[in-house]
Amino acid sequence: MKGDSAALDKADELQLFEKSKSMWHPVATSEELGTIPIPVQLLDTALVVVRMGEKVCVFPDICIHRGTALSLGKVIDGNLQCAYHGWKFNSSGKCVSIPARPTGSIPIKAQLKEIACVEQDGLIWVCLSGEPLFEIPTFPQINNPEYRTVIIPTYDWNSSAARRIENFIDFSHFAFVHEGILGTPDKAEIPDYEVVRAKNFLTFDLGVEEPANELKGDKDLTQVLKRIPSTYTITMPYSVLLDQPLGDGSTHFILFMASQPISAKKTRTFCFCARNYDMDPSKDSTFIEFQNLILEQDRIVVESQRPEELPIDLSEELHIKGVDRVSIEYRKWLKEIVN
Repeated sequence: MKGDSAALDKADELQLFEKSKSMWHPVATSEELGTIPIPVQLLDTALVVVRMGEKVCVFPDICIHRGTALSLGKVIDGNLQCAYHGWKFNSSGKCVSIPARPTGSIPIKAQLKEIACVEQDGLIWVCLSGEPLFEIPTFPQINNPEYRTVIIPTYDWNSSAARRIENFIDFSHFAFVHEGILGTPDKAEIPDYEVVRAKNFLTFDLGVEEPANELKGDKDLTQVLKRIPSTYTITMPYSVLLDQPLGDGSTHFILFMASQPISAKKTRTFCFCARNYDMDPSKDSTFIEFQNLILEQDRIVVESQRPEELPIDLSEELHIKGVDRVSIEYRKWLKEIVN
């Protein structure tokens, strides 16, 4: 019976992988996309991302002529030129020049497939096929002049995107994985909380006790503080926005993260940190170092999890009522997507 259950769960994971092709995923930051094409991998699909004039374009990373990677090419006069034979393609993917036959007719089939993409909130979002099941996640603070936003260096983990997301919204690990930073073992209890499902996201408020942190404006660093409840918003399928009020609630520490499923077992994550206090740009490196410390502690644990894919059949792993509420709701939604 266990074998049958495992087979069914594996089928669910494969279906979720296919369904994810009809969802929006980040593949690059706006900052890294200059005038040079860049190669990316999304759901085992090789793509080229290129800025052509005012338009960001995404195509399969293969020239239709001889199969060369288009990401080896360059942009010439607003067109993407293949590095092998110099064929040029416009922003709609149509071939507009074949240098070896400059006066000859261009075959109708000389056309790249356009992949749906949108540049929004500092990221390039891609949907591989079909009508997207959900809207693109939003990160409103990035365009708010009252906030200072810092890009955390992009990182790759050997895990599924869903495992990465669930790690971010798991609180009972704070006291042990991030001991002395986000929690302490003697204050590991997680209070009850409610999870609300909306059109394309789950949201909840949760306040936990954490050690005082100079980075968050705390003065007495010997204290363990009971924070004002933070608001978490998980936008399906693989994005989270954390809004943590500090002090009296007028200042906010913001984290926005969005994961790119490179493959079923490898994930790239884009992360931004925003704050409306301590706005000195020279402090940015401190926020980056803090996040890198937390991320490395998490990476070791998450990459050890088996299976690498997140089991969306709730019977496959144990769950603690109340503590694991958001994980349960997240897995239920993923399960519904494949049914």
